[in-house]
Amino acid sequence: MSIRTTSVAALAAVPLVLAGCSQQSQDQSQQAPQQPPAEQQQGQQEGQQGGQQDGVRWVGSLCGLIGGFAQSQQQGPQVDQSSPEAFKQSSIAQIDSAEQSANQTVSELQGLGPSPINGGDKLNSTFQEGFVQVTDVLRSAKGKAEQVDTSNEQAFTQGMTEVQNELKRGEQINFQEQFTEFDRNQELNQAAMQAQECQALMAPPQQPGQPPQQPGGAPQPPPGQ
Repeated sequence: MSIRTTSVAALAAVPLVLAGCSQQSQDQSQQAPQQPPAEQQQGQQEGQQGGQQDGVRWVGSLCGLIGGFAQSQQQGPQVDQSSPEAFKQSSIAQIDSAEQSANQTVSELQGLGPSPINGGDKLNSTFQEGFVQVTDVLRSAKGKAEQVDTSNEQAFTQGMTEVQNELKRGEQINFQEQFTEFDRNQELNQAAMQAQECQALMAPPQQPGQPPQQPGGAPQPPPGQ
């Protein structure tokens, strides 16, 4: 049982989705927009520069929280398989660590503050809802793990199977809607392209026939493995 492959399964598509956003943004930026008169352009630049930087910082903070949760799962406690009791207790510790991280992510998203970009607040709210669902799954799985009977092999196997089945519910949590908003909202898209924190969530566009890439270039494993 590995909490890192179940509780964050919904985030596995993050790099690929943002890669699509970045490609769309690049394509749009290559189009030649009609330029306003020079005197209007200067005024617009002065008025928009501060707001754009605020938007980049806000989106960067959002990306940082999302990426921080995924990274925390890679650094969580390891499962000890030396005995049934050790396996049970280390599994509980691993699930508890992920639950606390998800709870913290929700709290920090709530404290992010109003978005300078239209649509950002709605995006933040939907991310919060998704992480609340993750928290609920982990809390339920931890409760089942705490009840596992390690006194005999059959009871232990049955109990841990129930824990695994509960964790698999996390694979049904889908953040696709949230990242689709980056496609629909050009301002959010452009801010993500400029925010350093979002770069870790991005992957280069894939060529046909190549396996999906995670940040760092490692092939992305199939869901559930």
